[in-house]
Amino acid sequence: MQVELLDVVGAVSDREWAEEWAGQLDDLLLEVGRFFPRVGVRCRAAACVRGLLGPVSRKNGWQLAEYAGDGAPWNQQHLLDRARWDVEGMRDFTRRHVVAALADDGEGAGPGGAGVLVVDETGFAKRGTASAGVARQYSGALGVSSPARSG
Repeated sequence: MQVELLDVVGAVSDREWAEEWAGQLDDLLLEVGRFFPRVGVRCRAAACVRGLLGPVSRKNGWQLAEYAGDGAPWNQQHLLDRARWDVEGMRDFTRRHVVAALADDGEGAGPGGAGVLVVDETGFAKRGTASAGVARQYSGALGVSSPARSG
C-alpha cells in the first residue's frame, strides 16, 4: 500500500515553503518558551533546536554552538546538563503535540486509521574512525553493513 505522506502544491515555491515552516517553528519555540523560565536558557534552547534542524553537518556541541554564534560549546553543555527548566512539562507538551499531529480522524495508514510516527536515527552512514560507533555496522535504513569511512 502506497501512502502519500506530504502533498505540496506545485504552485508553492521552495522559498514560500521554507518561510511557512520557519514561521511554524517560531510559533512552536514561543509556545515552549514557558518551560524555560530564564531568558538565556530559553534562547539557548531555541538555538539548539535551530541547529539540530539546520544544515549543520555534525550535530555535536561544538558545531551547534558555532551555528548559534558561540565560540565554544559551554552554553549548549549548560543547557543540557545544568540549566533549570521544566523537563516533565516539555515531555508532556511534546507528547500532546505529536499525538495531535498524528490524529487524522481515522483516515491514516496506521492501526485503526491512526497516523504513524517512525523514528530511526540509524539511517546515515557513519564517518571517521575516532568516534564511538563508527566501526563497521549494520544500518537498516542503508540496508548494508558498511565500513567506516574516513573524513
